[in-house]
Amino acid sequence: MVMIITNSGIVAESEFQPEKFNSDHAVYEVIRVIDGVALFLEDHFNRLQKSIEMQGLSFSMEFPYFKHQISELIRLNQIQNGNIKSVFSGVEMEKQWAFTFISANYPGEVDYLNGVSTDLFFAKRENPNAKVIQSSIREKADRIIDEQKLYEVLLVNSDGQITEGSRSNVFFVKDDVFFTAPSSDVLVGITRQKVLGCLNDLGFHLVEEAVKASEIDQYDGVFLTGTSPKVLSVRSIGNRIFPAQLSVVKKLMESYDERITQYILLARTFY
Repeated sequence: MVMIITNSGIVAESEFQPEKFNSDHAVYEVIRVIDGVALFLEDHFNRLQKSIEMQGLSFSMEFPYFKHQISELIRLNQIQNGNIKSVFSGVEMEKQWAFTFISANYPGEVDYLNGVSTDLFFAKRENPNAKVIQSSIREKADRIIDEQKLYEVLLVNSDGQITEGSRSNVFFVKDDVFFTAPSSDVLVGITRQKVLGCLNDLGFHLVEEAVKASEIDQYDGVFLTGTSPKVLSVRSIGNRIFPAQLSVVKKLMESYDERITQYILLARTFY
């Protein structure tokens, strides 16, 4: 039985009331746990604080307390690998928060080898820089993903530009140059931030410019970044097929995995 930590105490999953958090006023973070270590926890906390401020909420949780809740959730549930969701809501002036393990859609070995299927979804987040629960977009995206048996859908704005995935960031590659939408137009994923650092370390050139949906044929490859997929090649966008084994993307995958390994080692050393 999954146990959930809330501001009202520890409750069983069967007693949890998720409707309190299914609101466009709720902000959240999804944090991956590997070998009992919550990855890039400081970065997730900072982004959560930013989302809270942008939504005009007034939570004042400090990082040590936030970190303690994560550690306690791992201890209570004895789960060493999975995704944790932290949600903060100010619905009807009532402040609520919760930490819980959630189901995760991790790609398999075949997905990393062959890439995954995606398609376009014409939608735009109202406030892309804040990680806010936007139920209407999430429900429509999930329906398309389910009906077409996709891994992800890529959001296309009113200017015909591909900005991000419904739960990921997206990069395009052309002649070993990497393209992604500017930070102002997307939810700046923690994995995306780390990938930008990896690109810099590897000496690759990055252009922060959204790719037009009508011009995807001009690119050599595509990949997603996110908490669950890490760095994951895209095999197709609709009927357009891309190679999944670009050498530059493979180098990036290895570099990002090494960052995870180093973070886990440091976390065990200092915490």
